[in-house]
Amino acid sequence: MNRTIGDETRTSMDDVHLVIPASSEFLRPLRLVAADAAVRAGLDCEEVEDFRIAVDELSHAVMTATDHHLHVTFRTSDHKVLARGSARSRNGAVSPAMNELSSIIVTGVADFFDFRQEKSEVVFIVVKHAQRSVVGRA
Repeated sequence: MNRTIGDETRTSMDDVHLVIPASSEFLRPLRLVAADAAVRAGLDCEEVEDFRIAVDELSHAVMTATDHHLHVTFRTSDHKVLARGSARSRNGAVSPAMNELSSIIVTGVADFFDFRQEKSEVVFIVVKHAQRSVVGRA
């Protein structure tokens, strides 16, 4: 059976949930939790930094489209880490969009990401794999 990203975002007892106000001053603890999740997934130092940057950029993009708390869930597995962030959209706001620079940055550091409006929420998903595990299977 093929697993989809949707399957991967269902909750698990090992998930870490962080809820922060939609203010950039709270990105530091978010980056620390993202780095911890990446380390637990077995990513190396450069991959941990890449994942941390991706989570930071995507979370900041959500924060620009909401006045509500941001909820980010981190899931780790062997050689992979996934983060899903969401916040209720600002009433009457224009559809959220990432700026071009942020999109280029996240594309360069993540293996997969999605940023979208989903009903009344702004949502992102980002995935990073440990490359040494991919190399080890070749």
